[in-house]
Amino acid sequence: MEYSFNSWLQRRHKKHGLALEADKIIPLVAQAGAAGMDRRQLGNAIKLEREVLDELLDGLVELGWLAVASEDGIKVFRTRSQLSGVLNQ
Repeated sequence: MEYSFNSWLQRRHKKHGLALEADKIIPLVAQAGAAGMDRRQLGNAIKLEREVLDELLDGLVELGWLAVASEDGIKVFRTRSQLSGVLNQ
């Protein structure tokens, strides 16, 4: 089955367990502070299939809820407010 962020939003309420896992992402990244969370850390913390999590993260970045930066070839996710704090250091 092919997933997209829009289909994720539509299915979100039908599969309650997936919604609970998805709802953890923003608070986890915010709690990480200026360091943010890399893709591996999020994968270990969120119980979603790899492809589903990747598409969800892409959607959150596209919507502006998260920012992503490549640091030494590793994707690091931050909230937009955390990103401005990193840039001002």
